Amino acid sequence: MREALVLIAVLVPLAELSSISLTRVECEKNSRYFKTLNVSAVNSTIAADIELIQTLKAGFRGHIDVQLRLSNAKKFQSLVQTDTDYCELLSTLKDSLFRRWVKSVTKNSNFMENCPISAGHYYLRAWHVDMGLVPSYLLSGDYRLRALVYYGKYRSKKQLFLVQCIVEATMHNK
Repeated sequence: MREALVLIAVLVPLAELSSISLTRVECEKNSRYFKTLNVSAVNSTIAADIELIQTLKAGFRGHIDVQLRLSNAKKFQSLVQTDTDYCELLSTLKDSLFRRWVKSVTKNSNFMENCPISAGHYYLRAWHVDMGLVPSYLLSGDYRLRALVYYGKYRSKKQLFLVQCIVEATMHNK
């Protein structure tokens, strides 16, 4: 759950490096695990209200796809894709970019930094990423971030969907 929120926020930090307008924030949830999953973007910040009704035990995974559409292009092209066991990643991190994102998010939320993630109410308020958390090589264009959280094997019959969020934004380098 927290992974999804951390990952949908990847586009927000671009606002500090350049001008950005968030054009779409949309999340879907598995109602067996989430009663509420409301995520919104306002003034280049992300807010979320989440009611988790079933504990997320170790073994859930995150698949992230960051895509870019340059000006005059019709389709998005994938820049980076990654798929990882969230709890394993969190427990083995030292000082990585992902760990710094998690630390940044927890300053404005009540998200847990370990697994399992217990059922309960979680929130994220007016979160934005510091400039140091954004790769400096990003180009101007339209960005789309897809974050899928699931159990099982990606794109198989054994995949159990938990959450998917899509964030789209337009960035113009200064």
